[in-house]
Amino acid sequence: MKPALVAKRSRKILARLAAVLVGLSPFVLLEAGLRLSGVSAGDSASDPLSGFNRNIPLFERQGAVYRTAKSREPYFAMQEFSVNKPTNAFRIFCFGGSTVHGHPYQSETSFPKWLELELNAINSNRTYQAINCGAISYASYRLAPLVKEVIDYAPDLIVVATGENEFLEDRTYQSIKGRSKLLGWAEDTLQSLRIVAVARGWVHHWKSNRGISSESRENPAKQEIRTRLDTPAGYASYHRDSEWHERVAAQFEGSLRQMVSTCHRARVPLLFVALGSNLRDCPPYKSEHRNGLSSEDEQRWQKLYDEAGAAENRRPAEALAAYKKAEQIDAEYALLLFRIARLLDQQGETQAALDYYCRARDEDICPLRITSRHEEILEGVAKETNTPLLDAAKIIADNSMDRIPGKDWYVDHVHPTIGGHQIIARGLAAQIRDIRIVAELAKWTDAERQNCYGAQIERLGTRYWAEGLHRVQWLESWARRERLWGEMKPRDAKAFLRAGICHLELGDEESARNEIKEALKRDSGLESEVHRYAELLVAEGRMRASEHLIAWFSKGNPP
Repeated sequence: MKPALVAKRSRKILARLAAVLVGLSPFVLLEAGLRLSGVSAGDSASDPLSGFNRNIPLFERQGAVYRTAKSREPYFAMQEFSVNKPTNAFRIFCFGGSTVHGHPYQSETSFPKWLELELNAINSNRTYQAINCGAISYASYRLAPLVKEVIDYAPDLIVVATGENEFLEDRTYQSIKGRSKLLGWAEDTLQSLRIVAVARGWVHHWKSNRGISSESRENPAKQEIRTRLDTPAGYASYHRDSEWHERVAAQFEGSLRQMVSTCHRARVPLLFVALGSNLRDCPPYKSEHRNGLSSEDEQRWQKLYDEAGAAENRRPAEALAAYKKAEQIDAEYALLLFRIARLLDQQGETQAALDYYCRARDEDICPLRITSRHEEILEGVAKETNTPLLDAAKIIADNSMDRIPGKDWYVDHVHPTIGGHQIIARGLAAQIRDIRIVAELAKWTDAERQNCYGAQIERLGTRYWAEGLHRVQWLESWARRERLWGEMKPRDAKAFLRAGICHLELGDEESARNEIKEALKRDSGLESEVHRYAELLVAEGRMRASEHLIAWFSKGNPP
């Protein structure tokens, strides 16, 4: 090619490139100006792996109040609060999963409600509102952007109780794992532009002023979650996957740190809550053998496991010895660890049993309870960032039979009883007092608390308990619990008593009476535990349930 022709083509290319640069220059200058002005890129750039980058608000303004967006209602309790915060108001936003939401009941008996009642009772100088932002099946990474949102609503305190839903979704980052590196770079770069963030804000503001929901034109199924257990093949999709667990743990820690940073920047106090779970009466949902187990070793393991299972009821010592031999072959099979824990528990070896219950939970292939790893992460982040942490798990364990939490304080795998929610609220109120988030908080007397609790319980009506029982039954079906019905049956006197307490908690009085009757038949010494529970019911404001229990099993009316 002739030099003159090459030079001519080069000049054309340079001219076109210059025209493009001139056309882009206003956008470059605007982007630079926005960055210098401190405009944030928003949530979408903060966690591109979350799969939850839409700027969809939890609360929408409706006249003089903010209300939970209608499209969020299936996951969140309906809440509202005034746009203009009263001068004497104290706002607490409580975040977490279905436990915070109040399951298996509703927000009227969740710990945010009991906390609100207590704070208003002991300090009449201010009006306290605990806004329930507990979301069914929400993991921590979904909560982090919502914590950022509520900073705009003048919070005085944010409470976060999370960690039990981290493994519900296919957290292999479906939204980005199939894209090329070039496409990924382009998408992430676009999301990081301040111009995009400002444009998104303008669109949302325009829609809000015209009463148009930012979600109304989108498919709600794409906006909210679809857990793995929501699909017929979901349970089968869970397998041993250490790499996936590591990614989830890293994202859990990152989400906690993001919430801490959000609150620190806004100078809003933050409290973490460690919720705990049912260890004693909740067998692991799914078990698998360790990786690398040979077929010969698996056969030996299965033979020992079957022999132990056949001997459990009549020859527990022999069964325990066989299970321990099987453990030497494969110590990662969750149900084996649970059975060892149960036998140790029945023999009165409480601490050893607790250790095995925790190991069984941590080896669960379908982990629907917070694991020890995540508990350690929560504690570590709280300590490193000087964020107060209420160890509600320990509070509940300290009040449980033999200090091992079971159905006496959890109605299923993770959801506390109403009494459990109440003692979490009391723990929060005490911590708020101790670290002086609110100055000069008085203390509530037992009589005052009982009267207030009783009034709240009376407002709920009998249907409230029946709906709770229905949700527990639905949840067990959702988690494919029918596979383990045999493991869940009570096998000793204390287990029958805990089952009876759980039935009574859910309003199933006939089943409660039968289970407690069987407990006392096996061990009459448990009568003191029945009376202790009756006293707890009185303290919870459930006088009628307490009276029924005492009437059934009083000394003058033996079972």
